[in-house]
Amino acid sequence: MWLDDSSSERDEVSGEARRGDERIVVPEPGESEHEQMPVASPALKENSHAGALSASCEALFRCTEQALPWAWKLLQLAKGPGALSAEARGAALEFLDRIPPHVRRGVSELLAFSNLWQAVCTRLGRPVARSTEELLRELNGDLQLLLRGAQARLGTTAALEHGLLLHLGRLRESRGMEPGAALELRAALDAFTHSVTQVMAAASAYRRAWEAAQAELSESAEWLGAGDPGFCAWLAEHLSASVPAWREAHASSRLLQELGALSGPP
Repeated sequence: MWLDDSSSERDEVSGEARRGDERIVVPEPGESEHEQMPVASPALKENSHAGALSASCEALFRCTEQALPWAWKLLQLAKGPGALSAEARGAALEFLDRIPPHVRRGVSELLAFSNLWQAVCTRLGRPVARSTEELLRELNGDLQLLLRGAQARLGTTAALEHGLLLHLGRLRESRGMEPGAALELRAALDAFTHSVTQVMAAASAYRRAWEAAQAELSESAEWLGAGDPGFCAWLAEHLSASVPAWREAHASSRLLQELGALSGPP
């Protein structure tokens, strides 16, 4: 199930849009101008939720970017009659309509969550005298806020993963259609299917990263419910110590947001 079907009108491409497709000169897939994007810094590769989320989000962005030229090439080749052409054209349009918006949303959500995390920790770190009860109440509210944010983002990524799974199944089924179709079309379809498989793997990794972050927040909230003063103090320090990693995640997701729109012909 897709989160947003607002772009489904594209499935019915107008004659003018189709003529526009014919004018597109598609470079060989893989020649993206963003391929030289800086590699994530070592801090992002640490064993932290911020690092895992940042790395998996970047991988999802990169894989989607690499699949886009194949989708556009498939649109160019799938203009003739025949069942395979129709299926390939529909699959390419579906990918272009649905996947890039979801990936952009994933980047934006990581950016917003890293902002939220830093805001929470900045407030916790202010030199204000608090009793254990006040700290417990404040931490509980902060954890619930972060937990709701992580759960919402987990829902987004799970929907993306499920949609990609259905899309990939459709692509694999189409490979057995019309054995006599042009070899170039069949080769492009195979390459596109391989690219979508990589996007699927990256989306699964991103979903697992959000799942792990949500699970830890949920466990911390349960421990906090016991009212242990020692745990309250440890949790406040733990959240504050994680700020540098979330600052890196914020910088990485902002860079991804600025680098490319993941839309339009190459």
